[in-house]
Parts: sequence; C-alpha cells; structure tokens
Amino acid sequence: MNEESDYSEKDAKERIRSFEDALRQLAEDVAEYYPKTVLLFGSLARWLTGVQGEKLPNDMDILFVGNTSPFNVERKDYGVPVQFNRLAVDQAVAIAKSLRYDSKVTALSKLYSKNVVKQHSIDVIAACLMLGPDYNDFGIQQIELDGISDKRDYSVHRVLCGEPWWKRLCAYARERRGPWKRLSDRIAFNEKFEG
Repeated sequence: MNEESDYSEKDAKERIRSFEDALRQLAEDVAEYYPKTVLLFGSLARWLTGVQGEKLPNDMDILFVGNTSPFNVERKDYGVPVQFNRLAVDQAVAIAKSLRYDSKVTALSKLYSKNVVKQHSIDVIAACLMLGPDYNDFGIQQIELDGISDKRDYSVHRVLCGEPWWKRLCAYARERRGPWKRLSDRIAFNEKFEG
C-alpha cells in the first residue's frame, strides 16, 4: 500500500490545508526574530508548486537564516511535524562565496565534508536552493534511495520572508567567478557579499 492511498482525497486536502495554516502561522511567528530569510523546501514545497509525482508531504522543512535563535518557534506545536534547520548569516554567505569562487572540487569537498561531520545535509541543501535547478551541473549529486537515483528536485522552495536578500545571495552564488577572478575581485574590493 503506498502512502497516498492511505489518504482519501478529502483527507489529503485537509492535511495540505493544515500544512498551509501552519506555514502561515510559522511565517508570522518567525518574523519576530529578524531573519535574513526563511525558506520552505522539501516535499511540501514541491507539492505546493505542483511537482508531478510528489508524494503527499509528511512534514514541513524550514530553513531559517539569521543570527538569532528562534527558540519559541522551534518549540511551538504547529499541529504538523516541522523540521526546523538554522544557518547563521555568515554560514549561508560562506556557502554562497564557496560556490562563487572555489573550484568546483573544493566547493563540493567543503559541502560534503560538513555533511559527513555534522551528520546532516543542510549545507548541501542550501547550496541546491541557491544554485536553483542547475545544481546538478555544478556537480552536486542527488541522494540515492535504496540504490535508485533520486530524481526529486532539491532546489524547489518558497521564500516565506526575506526574499530580496535571498535573491541577492542566490545571484551572488550563481555568478561563478572561480579562484582566478577571486584575486581581481579582492583587489577591487568586490569580493565581499553586500547583503
């Protein structure tokens, strides 16, 4: 029995409505902590954008980028499971800077080594979100499930707040300058991300 057959169409609509209500409340609550940006990603983001073949979501994946810890938001019961991930602003900018300037091998090594050390993949996911649908061209490999290549698009997301800052960060990350142009940018004081 697959996951979708466990829900009637009415139950599925109610479940999605619960996620949407929780998402609105979370976006409102998180604003108190002055994040640079807050993103919804994962299965719910794909479902809400109408990605074909996506299973009914079982949780809400959130990425909070900011220098404060939204303790009350992390502890609050939104009536649906929430996977809350945090990156400090300097961590998010460091990922973007690595994507922009490091050789692809170096950038990938940094991303995947953190994945192994920290036992989670938020840095890799953040890189996918920044690079957009072309993240495979950069060399980021999709996770394999049971030895089968995972075809889900890990770049699909919805910006809940901080869209102007997020767009600037993504544009910065996507403009590949490479290690050689880093020196000229450094000389011209053009290396730093001015969020």
